[in-house]
Amino acid sequence: MKYGLIYYKNTANIGDDILSYAGKQFLPQVDYCIDREEMDLFIPGEDDFVAAVLNGWYLHHGYTFPPSPYIVPLFVGTHFSRSQMRAGNFSFFNGIASDYLIENGPVGCRDKQTMELLEEQGIHHYFSGCLTLTLPRFSNAADSGEIILTDVPKSIETYVRETFPDQNIVLKTHTIPPEEVGGCWEERERKVESYLRAYQGAKLVITTRLHCALPSIALGTPVVLVGNYDEDFYARLTDFAEFCPCFSEQEILEGKADGALSEPTDSSQKIQELRNNMIHSCRTFIESVEEKCSNRKLPEREIYRNAYVERTVNMRQTMRLLTEHCLEIEAAYKDSMDKLTKLASASRELLLENERLKQLLETNNA
Repeated sequence: MKYGLIYYKNTANIGDDILSYAGKQFLPQVDYCIDREEMDLFIPGEDDFVAAVLNGWYLHHGYTFPPSPYIVPLFVGTHFSRSQMRAGNFSFFNGIASDYLIENGPVGCRDKQTMELLEEQGIHHYFSGCLTLTLPRFSNAADSGEIILTDVPKSIETYVRETFPDQNIVLKTHTIPPEEVGGCWEERERKVESYLRAYQGAKLVITTRLHCALPSIALGTPVVLVGNYDEDFYARLTDFAEFCPCFSEQEILEGKADGALSEPTDSSQKIQELRNNMIHSCRTFIESVEEKCSNRKLPEREIYRNAYVERTVNMRQTMRLLTEHCLEIEAAYKDSMDKLTKLASASRELLLENERLKQLLETNNA
């Protein structure tokens, strides 16, 4: 039995690498690093199944799902996004993909939105939480006493600095520089560990990033999560609001978070049940996966390569181009609607001002 690390090769968000790092801790070894966006193309170097933990966000390119038949998956801490809907449906899940999830279920869902999507498709599921909640504390991470601000608005940075002028404020971002995107896993893993050590040693972490907040909680560091109660908040963040204080940007600027900021509390005890359940699921999977595969027949590698991988090259290129064009059209449409909304608002203000001036003239002429 071989083991594969699922990672998003070309991510620009270190949160994706933190998710992969969380899955890696349960693997006896890493024989293959498998790109999340090309799991269907994966063919091992020798005749063997490859066990993998499929946690995190799926998927930019839905047509690449389900994964290669050589991958034996554990779905835990998995998130399927409604943002992948096209033409008003979630065809990603139709047919073979749905059958695959049923066969390899139940699916441990990171959030309630994913549970709703799977419920609609009749796919067995349960709420697992996010696998980053299972991250273990480092034995040699020094306490820095820092207040770390990760990807927060400038207004919050200014407010925190003015409210706590004597504190050591450190800024971080989860955005990966363009020149580092697509780097080797070993370099990325070192960067993940440096971030996690910093979070563990901090006095407080304030962030808009879910995969900064949840790892920090797991590491025993107090967290304030910033979310503006928009569609994204309710889709991804609300299920974890009970584990740490959550405030909008406006609430923080109005002083409503001052208590949580001045007296931060460790909320790691709140995650213990989810944490223990996920650890048990991952360890049980690893212990039993070889036996699970004992009666499975491996696909012929050259047949799979020729009949699927090579045969679908042009189709895949076309699908990627169509997806990119679709996203461009959606972005242009949103931009146009924003401009129209602003124009409509300005027009209403002009009409109101015109009416006010008209009434003023009528009053002066009376």
